[in-house]
Amino acid sequence: MKPKLLCFAIFCCLYTSPVPAQEKANVKFGDISEKDFASKIYSIDSNASAVMIADIGSTSVEGNRKGWFSLTFKYYKRVHILNKNSFDIASEYISVSGNEITLDKLKASTYNLENGKVVETKLNTKAEVFDEKVNKEIVGKKFTFPNVKEGSIIELEYTITTDRFRYLFPWYFQGSYPCLWSEYTVSIPSFFSYVFLSQGYLKYDINEQKEGNGTYNVVSPGGVGPSEFHRINAGTTDYRWAIKNIPALKEESYTSTLKNHIQKISFLLVEQKEPLRYYRYVESWPKVTGNLLEAENFGQQLNKDNGWLNDISASLLKGVVSQQERSKKIYDYIRDNFICDDHSSRTMYQTLKNLLKTKKGNVAEINLLLTAMLRHENIDADPVILSTRSHGIA
Repeated sequence: MKPKLLCFAIFCCLYTSPVPAQEKANVKFGDISEKDFASKIYSIDSNASAVMIADIGSTSVEGNRKGWFSLTFKYYKRVHILNKNSFDIASEYISVSGNEITLDKLKASTYNLENGKVVETKLNTKAEVFDEKVNKEIVGKKFTFPNVKEGSIIELEYTITTDRFRYLFPWYFQGSYPCLWSEYTVSIPSFFSYVFLSQGYLKYDINEQKEGNGTYNVVSPGGVGPSEFHRINAGTTDYRWAIKNIPALKEESYTSTLKNHIQKISFLLVEQKEPLRYYRYVESWPKVTGNLLEAENFGQQLNKDNGWLNDISASLLKGVVSQQERSKKIYDYIRDNFICDDHSSRTMYQTLKNLLKTKKGNVAEINLLLTAMLRHENIDADPVILSTRSHGIA
């Protein structure tokens, strides 16, 4: 059986309001009272235009009915908007790229104190949530909290389920606004091994782990025959991280990207073990390179005959002898005749031959066409994948 990829997370919703020195945030969606509006200035940052009261999540693995495991990601946040300079925090985008990701149980509300009473305005999730496509790979849901004013409190809660992630969702403890309480918990079964990557200068107020046991029910569809049911019992390790009174992360002079400095924890799936079939997910760079060069939507396009380039080369390079001049002619042709409509894609969504007709494609398609044309003229050329400074440390 070909091993499937997975990643998992569950973001839960047991939290608290303005947080003293406690071990838990006890906030709950909809549990807003007049006293929650009392603070106009918070000691964590007297100049803050908004304060994150609670930002909480968790991760868990669950068996699914597709013969493998799913990631369930639950998320909750509460924010106190102090003045209009923070209205941007009332706009939300949730990435739900791909067919194997579902967004469920979305709730968002705005609370205002009117004549001494708390008035709730709920988001109409059918009429006020819109699809937004960032590029061919990234799509999501976008909405704005309703009836936001200076002094409003907003709450958000949702669940994401996915079958295809190799990585547990990372957790960012820091953001553009100060946060009173940020917490993340992860439950990992013993048959998956992860590397934990922690970044930032803040110390965890809570950093603990607890051993336990879990049961994972996996159903393999039988097609025309009966489905197979598997119950897997395994040890689990529950991890919990929490930080209170987190300052906002702000841009400073000579900072290449805030992504290199933000307080976060991320995860890399290394291997799966018994009782599953052993499989190692982390590969060497030579193997990664080999896989890319053999992939149909990447390097395989370079290894084809590409005889259809003959006519273009004949007219474009007529009378040009030197290799340097031929390279420049090809480069200029690509630069002047093709439009890049996506600067972040790593793979192709159309063939090079089709790109030649449309004259429009993503950055991978256009650069692979350049590579293919150079190789067609026996000029050494290889594709290179780069990470920009704004992307942060790879």
